[in-house]
Amino acid sequence: MAENKLVLCVCGAGINTSLNAKNQITSYLEAEGRGDIQVVHAMIGDINPYNGRKNMVVVWMTQMNESFEAPGFKGLPFVIGTKKAKAELAKQIIAKLDEICEN
Repeated sequence: MAENKLVLCVCGAGINTSLNAKNQITSYLEAEGRGDIQVVHAMIGDINPYNGRKNMVVVWMTQMNESFEAPGFKGLPFVIGTKKAKAELAKQIIAKLDEICEN
């Protein structure tokens, strides 16, 4: 069975900025009528089991880990960006996830 599509939002404590990103991405997906993507927030210390997972992108609310085996996005606009910037980032994240899931 194939793994579900996943957006993993990561921050230092897993309770503030990553939750904020998760909520904004979830709202974007709901507005787009997309129910095929799971969005999870996590503390950076808890993400090793996700490393190398297929069908996943990571939204880094902390420093990006370039060795983590998944496409990554800097999530700072979800905290300080305009409404337009947040929507555009969510769109880019989902487009990348769709792209990797097609291959």
